[in-house]
Amino acid sequence: MDSRLIVLDDREAASALAAELAALQLSRTIARDGQASFMVSGGSSPGRMFSLLAEEHLEWEKVTVGLVDERWVAADHPESNEKAVREKLLKGHASAAHFLPMKTADAEPASAVASRAAAYAPHLSPLSCILLGMGPDGHTASWFPGSMGLEQAMYPKDGAVIAAIDASNTPVAGEFRHRMTLTADPVCNAEAGILLVFGEDKRAALEHALNGDEQLYPVRRAIEGLGRRLSIIWAP
Repeated sequence: MDSRLIVLDDREAASALAAELAALQLSRTIARDGQASFMVSGGSSPGRMFSLLAEEHLEWEKVTVGLVDERWVAADHPESNEKAVREKLLKGHASAAHFLPMKTADAEPASAVASRAAAYAPHLSPLSCILLGMGPDGHTASWFPGSMGLEQAMYPKDGAVIAAIDASNTPVAGEFRHRMTLTADPVCNAEAGILLVFGEDKRAALEHALNGDEQLYPVRRAIEGLGRRLSIIWAP
């Protein structure tokens, strides 16, 4: 496993480094291709990183921002990843970026897989930079251990880039059992990845994932797939 594990003293420094790495990768891709794609995770961990990145003087109008995964809730719901990204990243300079939502008006994510895959696919071949998080159970994206749809998400068939997840039997998912997620194909083929992890409990889960079974700790699938292209950043 060749991923870089970077241990920092505090979350501010970790967030600043993550923002710096993302900005550098996006700038390089824009210079080379004239455009870039950036897929991001929600949750509480990336909030400060988003705020710092939004201040970067990038050619944001050439960047498409999308989601690694989404809870199947309205875009104005407090637990919506779209809401978090719009409020914390797509502001200031970064307000010029193009945003690609996941949530649709469909009642369940399974009904929207085809339409969202068609919308996302042009930006995933390969995507320029991906920001991942990790839960204390070792999940990343919406790859919850034991969830329905996990097999398709981690080992997609026929080149699928989007999968629907039912995490009904997964306590970490809480009440938000219906999810949509990128599959391992676009995640593991990203040109650069950042895994931002905070807290002692997640450090312990990360250690288990680095040495464990990817069915029990799905984040390992991303770590192995990205290899040297992934920077793992941890702070207490």
